[in-house]
Amino acid sequence: MTKHLTIALIYEEPSDYHNHGHSPAAIAHLEVGAAAPAIAAALQSRGHTVLRIPSIHALVARLATHEAQSWDLAFDITEGVYGPAREAQVAAMLEAYQVPRTFSDAATMALCLDKGRTKMVLEHFGVPTAPFAVVHFDEADPQRELTEEEIVSMMHASRHAKTLLANYPLFAKPLAEGSSKGIAVANKILSAEQLAPVVNALRASSPSSLGVMVEMYLPGREFTVGIAGTGADAWVVGVDEIVWRKDASAKPAIHFTTEKSKSSDDWNGEADEIKVSREDKEADLACHTALRAWRALRCRDGGRVDVRMDASGIAHIMEINPLAGLLPRWSQLPLIAEHNGVTYDELINHVVQSALERRSPKTV
Repeated sequence: MTKHLTIALIYEEPSDYHNHGHSPAAIAHLEVGAAAPAIAAALQSRGHTVLRIPSIHALVARLATHEAQSWDLAFDITEGVYGPAREAQVAAMLEAYQVPRTFSDAATMALCLDKGRTKMVLEHFGVPTAPFAVVHFDEADPQRELTEEEIVSMMHASRHAKTLLANYPLFAKPLAEGSSKGIAVANKILSAEQLAPVVNALRASSPSSLGVMVEMYLPGREFTVGIAGTGADAWVVGVDEIVWRKDASAKPAIHFTTEKSKSSDDWNGEADEIKVSREDKEADLACHTALRAWRALRCRDGGRVDVRMDASGIAHIMEINPLAGLLPRWSQLPLIAEHNGVTYDELINHVVQSALERRSPKTV
């Protein structure tokens, strides 16, 4: 049995960042921190003492006083504000101070935010993921749009370029964003003529973006798999399917997650998220593939993996979420858990118990 612990809950309160001079645009993506009150309540229900730390600035101040030496664990749900490794910044600080924390280490957090590098590692381990190429904006003149020839030239750095350019439709997405940021109906590229307009539109909509990933479009079913635990002890909490509504009033019909649907109640009327039994062969394959990816990337404690089927029924990893949303009755991981008989308090406790396995025996 776990003793009552002192747990530092590190999150991002937008008002705290505003007070430190961050612009509304810079902190608009901060979402995971909304779950802080619910997480605190779940931890306190187990008898733990919760210390709320609402920003990286507050964390720096507390680390400077050596207060962290009295913490048994840090429950870290920070997304970061700036930089390509922003989700790893607090993790790296805690590692430097040898403070045990929840979720994946800094290296994995940084890796999983970069969709291109994540797919490189998945390919190395033989985990299916759609063929892809990356268009890096730092190699381009920021004062003008990229031409189709320039985009194709950058895509040719990928060994998949010939396959991609000969097999439309393709799909484009920002290289390092979460929550389907930047995804809209137009991101499905039907022909070569649409390639440059879509890439340039993504570049214009996110001036700070590192680039765009262009991958083969997967026309099959889409699943999101909830996972808890670490390494060999990791297990599938459950799997939901995203089912696109066949509504004649929907113009145009949408068959993939967009930024608007992901951030709206009831998927903006475009889809339903439903529990799927693992007796469904494609759902079960999605779960096995997701677990392979989770272990290959060395993810820890809890998160989500998004999977989509190709035309042949092969499950491909779309995205790995080592920092999944945890807002009750809203975020996908708690919903998956609820669909499979795991209460919110139990889910949070699973995360804590998995993290404690990395501590010395005296803490348990």
